[in-house]
Amino acid sequence: MKQKDVKKISLTISLLICVCIVGATLGYYINWKEVDTVGDNEINSIFSPSSYAFFDPVLPGAPLSFPKDFGEHTSFQHEKWMMTVNAVDQEGNSLGIQWTMFRVSNDDRETKGWLDPRLYVAKVIITTKNGKWVDERLARGGIGQAGISQSPYRVWIDNWHWRSLGQDPFPGILSADSDHFSLKLSINANDKPVPLGNGGYSKKHDLIPVASHEYIFPFVNVRGNITLDNKAYTISGKAILEHEWASGFLDEDQQGWDWFILNLTQESKLLVAQYRHKEQAPYLYGALLYNNGDYVSLSGDDVTLQTLPARKLKNGRKLPLQWIINVPEYRLNLTTQVMRNEQWLDTLIPYWQGPITTTGSHQVTGFMQLTGY
Repeated sequence: MKQKDVKKISLTISLLICVCIVGATLGYYINWKEVDTVGDNEINSIFSPSSYAFFDPVLPGAPLSFPKDFGEHTSFQHEKWMMTVNAVDQEGNSLGIQWTMFRVSNDDRETKGWLDPRLYVAKVIITTKNGKWVDERLARGGIGQAGISQSPYRVWIDNWHWRSLGQDPFPGILSADSDHFSLKLSINANDKPVPLGNGGYSKKHDLIPVASHEYIFPFVNVRGNITLDNKAYTISGKAILEHEWASGFLDEDQQGWDWFILNLTQESKLLVAQYRHKEQAPYLYGALLYNNGDYVSLSGDDVTLQTLPARKLKNGRKLPLQWIINVPEYRLNLTTQVMRNEQWLDTLIPYWQGPITTTGSHQVTGFMQLTGY
């Protein structure tokens, strides 16, 4: 082949590659902008800091202390406890379980009884490939309907309980009942809690002072029984327990967050979170968590997170349900798939959350949470 023809072919190939790259980038940008502008951002109105009450700020240099920090932090406006479980039933079928307790305070004054400023919202969601079962509870603080006690450890709302015999959450029992499901789970963790970020100070933005105090139990064993529409199942699985508190989980100009936990191996898990901003680049962070208690903090320089084409749900919202997660230094290249598209929670605090699997460097299970869409 003549050298002139070779150069012509090389130039053509180079142009095609450039067109593909530009097209993919443009498509990604258009798709992301379309996703971000669909729907109201209910989560922001709930978790933005109060403009009229004075709660404690989240500051660096305040290391977490246990068992004290297993308890409630009423001087901060917002708090949440969340457990996600990737489990199998007695027939080997996969399912996911989510339990969350939120506390939102509307006043910084310490008042009692019906004037207590704390509001508690709890959710339980059970997901299989065939459907999801959702229920939630809402209660005021100060009247005995909901709360957190530490000796012994207890998180409750109505007849839903997480309780243990000591000051730690583990070993514990989680029980909850609704009209269409029930669960009673034995929960244990041999590891110690891992403070996220810098000693439990977890930043959500580089330039504005948005942060939380946060820790995670990354290796939790779960066994127990559930019923779904009067059919009983015995389940076992792996879980995480995350506890976070702040006076505002989001700034008013932030849009929401995307959160992933992945069960890489028996000894390691990957946590990745992205906080989206309306006018600035997202803030990305994560951690590699090991069952010997070690962990490696990851920044936006270590992780790349890319959304694939969004999917429209039956409620009209359009969400990025498939993602590519790369951590090059640790040879992690993961593409996520959801168990079910229709995992939007039309609840008092609305968001998408459900079990996922991955292909790529690791074929594993995990959970994803998407808010602010």
